[in-house]
Amino acid sequence: MYTTKFSVRYVGANSTMSSLFDQSRGNWNSAGVGAGISKNLSSAHAMRAGSYTNEWYGLYSSTGNRALKTTKFNVYVNTRTLYRDMPNKVSTTWYLSTGTHELGHALSLADNPSTSSASLMKHSRNRSTIYKPQTYDKNEVKRIY
Repeated sequence: MYTTKFSVRYVGANSTMSSLFDQSRGNWNSAGVGAGISKNLSSAHAMRAGSYTNEWYGLYSSTGNRALKTTKFNVYVNTRTLYRDMPNKVSTTWYLSTGTHELGHALSLADNPSTSSASLMKHSRNRSTIYKPQTYDKNEVKRIY
């Protein structure tokens, strides 16, 4: 049973990024937190891949009223800055870490939680090894929902 369920569509994603977005959704869907994030071409919510001039790796932007369930959101993954800064140009974990992190915001998680525990939501995380929800993140989603 899902405690929170929504769909996303992909924009600007080639086959590699589409697969990584699928994995990002799967990371939350298999985390045991009751998330049901599906792919739907007509969804109001979007995951966008692009080479943006900004310096961020990923960005979550939302509009609307969460309490009334009228929120619309966009997840942006900046392929330019990720590729530039990732130490292993062949690995996809930095992209995966970013997509999964940004979907964490859609599940009401905030950036940089004040915990000593490992968290996908920390900007200081090791993106090569932390690309799935950690125990802290899972517990927070369960607490919220």
